[in-house]
Amino acid sequence: MQFDWLTIEWLMRNLDWIAVVLVLAMLVLFFFPVLLGYDLKEKADKMKRKND
Repeated sequence: MQFDWLTIEWLMRNLDWIAVVLVLAMLVLFFFPVLLGYDLKEKADKMKRKND
């Protein structure tokens, strides 16, 4: 595998973009379970109201 382009100079020049991508990935990974939990809670409440 050729990683000649992966140098400390390249890393320092692109560190801001790397950080932005990592922050966006962390936000997606954080909000997906939150939204999924909210949706599951809504469905559970709907089933509970339906059974009452």
